[in-house]
Amino acid sequence: MALRFPRFSQGLAQDPTTRRIWFGISTAHDFGSHDVITEERLYQNIFASHFGQLAIIFQWTFGNLFHVAWQGNFEAWVQDPLHVRPIAHAIWDPHFGQPAVEAFTRGGALGPVNIAYSDVYQWWLVTPTIEMETERFVV
Repeated sequence: MALRFPRFSQGLAQDPTTRRIWFGISTAHDFGSHDVITEERLYQNIFASHFGQLAIIFQWTFGNLFHVAWQGNFEAWVQDPLHVRPIAHAIWDPHFGQPAVEAFTRGGALGPVNIAYSDVYQWWLVTPTIEMETERFVV
């Protein structure tokens, strides 16, 4: 007989109602309640979930860095950070009418853009990966 979801509880897997699906999802991270889990397997699951969390964090970070490097205005922002709004990325939407284009054209951009609120610009400013003079920003 093939194993049904959830694999960790065959008693629950025999339940014909949708309760088995909801209960299986809700107890997926309750490692101690699983039928045949050993201490070693528990540590393997925790270690694997940490790598999954790190993958999500790095993907989010890379997405921000990619869009700012591709369509941002970091060079202009460094010259005048008080008056230039940091641009996250451009908006390319064929459904934008003229009022929407005017509403989203900001930060010194030539077209509609999203302003960056993720502090990527500040991160790049204090990270020693970029060759620039940052003495005037040090308080």
